[in-house]
Amino acid sequence: MSTITAESMLQLIEQMPLSEQLKLKQLMAQRVEPQPKQLDKHLQPKPIPDSTREMRWLAEHQREYVGQWVALDGDRLIAASPNHEEVAAAADADGAYLPLFTYIDDPDKVYAGF
Repeated sequence: MSTITAESMLQLIEQMPLSEQLKLKQLMAQRVEPQPKQLDKHLQPKPIPDSTREMRWLAEHQREYVGQWVALDGDRLIAASPNHEEVAAAADADGAYLPLFTYIDDPDKVYAGF
């Protein structure tokens, strides 16, 4: 009984005309990497939101929330607290799509060595 190996197949492929080798390559690619299925409309990728409004809010209100975590949806404050877990839970409960979640450090604090 003859056993087919990758090496023996490669020898046969090398004997084929280039056009047939290319056709075989395409056929093998289709078998190994099937074409992606059409995604459900609910699974379609969503764009990353523009964070311009969040950055403006931070510039205007950062001094009010020094030492706290904040979650923002656009220019709307979802939650603020020194406890990041509380803010994360509030942001999850709010259901906003990719809210900005950040810690507000003292803007006047000087960091030596950086």
